[in-house]
Amino acid sequence: MFQTTADLLFRTLTIDDCLIVASFIDSQLATIPKNFFFPPNSKIIDKSLNNQTGISHGAFDNDKLIGIRLTYFPGLDTENHGYDLNYSEEELKQVAQFHGTLVVDDRRYKGIGNHLVKINCKEIFEKSFLRILATVHPDNLNSIKMLVNNGFSNRLITNKYKNLPRIIFEKNKNV
Repeated sequence: MFQTTADLLFRTLTIDDCLIVASFIDSQLATIPKNFFFPPNSKIIDKSLNNQTGISHGAFDNDKLIGIRLTYFPGLDTENHGYDLNYSEEELKQVAQFHGTLVVDDRRYKGIGNHLVKINCKEIFEKSFLRILATVHPDNLNSIKMLVNNGFSNRLITNKYKNLPRIIFEKNKNV
C-alpha cells in the first residue's frame, strides 16, 4: 500500500526492509526516554515485516525512512498480550499486536505517528483481525494520546518486557 501526505510517502514495509528498519530503530533509541520503547528483537522485526505474520508501515521523506509502525500477529505465542486479558484461544488467534511506533526526533509531534497508526489499523482490520493490542509506558503521554485518539482503550496496567510498567491498550474492529 502506498499513500502520500504532503511531501511524505507512507508504504507497507516488507522483509526486504529488515536492515533499514533495524538500523532505524538503533539510530533512534538514544532519542527517546529510557523504558518508553522496548526494542524488538530480530524475531519480532522479521514477523512484523513478513506479510504472513505481520503488517507494518513506514513513512519516507525523499526515500529516507523517518517513521515506522511495527505490527505482528502473535497467534498462540506466549508474547500475545491477550493472555493478560484472559482471551480465549479463538480470540488469541484474532489479535494483531503493535510493537512500537517510532518517528525521528526532529519530526515527532507532527502527526506522522498518528497517520502510521491510522493506516496500519485500517489494513489490519481489512485482513479480518478483530483486535489490536498495544503496550505503552504509563509516563509516555504522547503515545497514550495517539492510541486513544485512534480508538484504543486502556484495558490493564501490568509489567511486561523485563518487568517494566505497561498499559495494555485494545482496539476492537467493531468499535
